[in-house]
Amino acid sequence: MRRVSTYSLVFVVALMMPSRIGAQVLTLDSCRAMALRNNATLENARLEIESAKQTKLAALTKYFPTLSVAAGYFRSQNYLIDVSSEGSGAQIDVTARFDGETMEDRIANLQATLDRYNIDVNLQSEIDNFVDRFSYDISLKMIDRGLFANAVLTQPLFAGGRIVNGNRLAKVGVDVAELKLMMSEREVMLNVEQYYWQVVLLHGKLQPVEQALVLLDTLRRDAEAAQQAGLIGRSEVLKVRLKQAEMQSVKTQILNGIELATMALCQYIGQPYSETLRVEIPQEGELQSPAAPQARVDSCVVNRPEYSLLEKAVEAERLRRKMIAGEAMPQIAVGSTYGLTDITGSYRANGILFATVSIPLTAWWETAHNMKKQQMAVRMAENNHRNNTELMTLQQRQAYNSLREAYSQIDIKRQAADDAADNLEEVKIYYEAGLTSVSDYLEAQTLFYQAHDQLTDQLIDYKIKELRYRQLSGQ
Repeated sequence: MRRVSTYSLVFVVALMMPSRIGAQVLTLDSCRAMALRNNATLENARLEIESAKQTKLAALTKYFPTLSVAAGYFRSQNYLIDVSSEGSGAQIDVTARFDGETMEDRIANLQATLDRYNIDVNLQSEIDNFVDRFSYDISLKMIDRGLFANAVLTQPLFAGGRIVNGNRLAKVGVDVAELKLMMSEREVMLNVEQYYWQVVLLHGKLQPVEQALVLLDTLRRDAEAAQQAGLIGRSEVLKVRLKQAEMQSVKTQILNGIELATMALCQYIGQPYSETLRVEIPQEGELQSPAAPQARVDSCVVNRPEYSLLEKAVEAERLRRKMIAGEAMPQIAVGSTYGLTDITGSYRANGILFATVSIPLTAWWETAHNMKKQQMAVRMAENNHRNNTELMTLQQRQAYNSLREAYSQIDIKRQAADDAADNLEEVKIYYEAGLTSVSDYLEAQTLFYQAHDQLTDQLIDYKIKELRYRQLSGQ
């Protein structure tokens, strides 16, 4: 008898729509390439990597000296230097020395000499009269405008490890962005194949329907001829026509589903949809058993980018803890400054070399609390790493078990399809010999369609679970 056990993944080649002249063909590889090129999620992930790289380059500049320049001009409302003094008469205090003698001693000596010669002159009175007629007004004003310019070069020698750890943290950021891109690529590839195999599934459902319609058309003509000959009743012909209408409705639903599934695939990969577009799947070999040692399944969790992402999260929190500790450590720097000024009508230049040591004494208390807080963040990251690793192992084991179950069901469904094909062939022979009714023939045909429909579902279900397992196992 004719067997139909050839239903396996090789069936997809025969399930494709007929080629059209000038039609664009989408293969699985071309869909993957277009998704990698056009998918918005992947584009954003690439931008995240570039952003992280710029952050890393910015952190690298902290190793190098910083140079700052400043220039300015000022004009003051009042003079910056304003010295003035005035006085007259008794306000003036005259003090002088003559050959070691004070002015008072000299006046006394001169007065004694005048008295000895009987000269009637009061020398002190004459001096006082002279001073009373004397006055002064002294004023010094300068600097009400000026220009200045200076440059300061500073080289940090020690910043509590914050520069080194900041650069390490920036590199972790780049690694995290690259891991996220890898995760996004895996997710996009999984979705592309799921969309693709959904189209294949619908084509797989279409072929048995078309075969059933061909069979029903022949059966309807035979039934109508038998009714005219009076061999069967009108109800038998009506059953065939109702079955034809049912299959035609199923065909219409499948064709609409193929169109929608193809449109969804095109939208995801960024390909404009066209009615001339068709999907083609390369021929694949027989399915292989997904048998794999348990140790292999459980240990390959470390190959997943999610696992590496958890490790990077712990590393990042530890680096942040070191950076917080650096805030309470001494800061050492050396540098130089050079400046030009013009405030007296001529330029003057000067340079200075300096070294600074800054010890944030009052920051130790605050830093101690921030350190305890960050230590809790480190512990939470470590807990998340351990817990999510265990969950990923369970998830991977579940995916593997589902894959094995799906594979074991393929042989069962294939055997059911073979049995249904044998049964249909046998009923057909009996029907043609007049030993069975149209109802029995229709029932055998229905069983044939259902068996092959379930086989198609099972094959695609296995394929999707295989893709999912590959994603979760980091393959």
